[in-house]
Amino acid sequence: MAITREITLIIADDSEEMRETLKTLLTFNEKIRVVGEAADGKEAVMKVLELKPDLVLMDVNMGVMGESDGLWATQEITMQRPQTGIIIISVQKEADYMRKAMSAGARDYLIKPFDSDELFKTIETVAEKERAKWENLPEEMVAKAKGVGEGRVISVFSPKGGVGKSVVTANLAVEVYKRTKKRVLIIDLDLQFGDIALLLNVSPKVTIADIVDNMPPHIDADYVETHISDSASGVRVLAAPLKPEYAEIVTPQIIQNILEIVKHEYDYIFIDTVPSFAGEVLIAFDHSDDIFLIVTPDFLALKNVTLGLAVLDTLNYPSDKVHLILNRTQSLSQVKLKDAEKGLQKKILLEIPSDSELVVSSVNRGQPFVLSHPSSPVAKAMSDLADMLIGDEDEDDAKQREEPGKTIFAGIFKKR
Repeated sequence: MAITREITLIIADDSEEMRETLKTLLTFNEKIRVVGEAADGKEAVMKVLELKPDLVLMDVNMGVMGESDGLWATQEITMQRPQTGIIIISVQKEADYMRKAMSAGARDYLIKPFDSDELFKTIETVAEKERAKWENLPEEMVAKAKGVGEGRVISVFSPKGGVGKSVVTANLAVEVYKRTKKRVLIIDLDLQFGDIALLLNVSPKVTIADIVDNMPPHIDADYVETHISDSASGVRVLAAPLKPEYAEIVTPQIIQNILEIVKHEYDYIFIDTVPSFAGEVLIAFDHSDDIFLIVTPDFLALKNVTLGLAVLDTLNYPSDKVHLILNRTQSLSQVKLKDAEKGLQKKILLEIPSDSELVVSSVNRGQPFVLSHPSSPVAKAMSDLADMLIGDEDEDDAKQREEPGKTIFAGIFKKR
């Protein structure tokens, strides 16, 4: 099958002279169009995700070995954008280099110097094979590789501690699993003092910190899965480190890599965060479809949440991505719903009633109250929130409805 449409290509080489030579050479083939260039592996990955070319001409020896060189970039692109083929170009003739390149995901290997005929033939052959492969794959496999049907990511956050954020995360995740029986994961990003494992009565043998120990050059789904724990509720947990001092080894880049993987493996990913705009929290927000911002009816919490909303706005997170949840409401509370909404200048999506006796008992037993007391008012609030998150399958019922004390939008969280 001959190439019948244009081949788009990125050149990744740390030598500007080499990039210019290749660009000039490729102008003599009308089937090929250079759409971008990169000076190291990190820039190459960024350009591929932005421009989505058919191919990359990738030099091996550029950037920092293992961090931004050609092999590292080849692994990252193969994981994040597998429909972009990679041709390695290198002065290295040793078989070991070629083997490593192919193992990383390269489709072919050209040894410098090469002539124009060899270059054109390699590019056209690889492009032809890649297009044929993707055209013949079943639709569901193509969709998965392109990121279609990615899991929904929900970050649960508050700029003030002690508002019940982790309890909400655990119970909402369990309620969603109970309703859907789909794959649900909680990632505990309270890296120093995470409580999710305790709340679900999980005794993890490995945690998110263990992912970093003996970490291979390329993190894949199988490797991440070996560090995720099961719970009796059906929800799976990527637990926080067992000791606070291990938190520092879990970098924002590791979090990003993990999220890129689990989005393709789970239907719902809940992230329990810390009351901070630290790097790992911002990475979580960047990957989230929704941010649940927990506030309690007291003036200190309202003050902090007001400041938090301002920060989120400054960081350009869309306002419709951030949803306020008023937790621990009670009839004698000094702060009422309308007062809270007026002070925060934002609608509160849902009220969760206060039930300290039930919640404390639930925490102490490691059994979510949505399982032990599903008819309780606090569990019913979790059920309402799960309804909104899952969305109503009956389109006629997915309409706005308002009730005293809360504002509920059916289907508001449908995947954007």
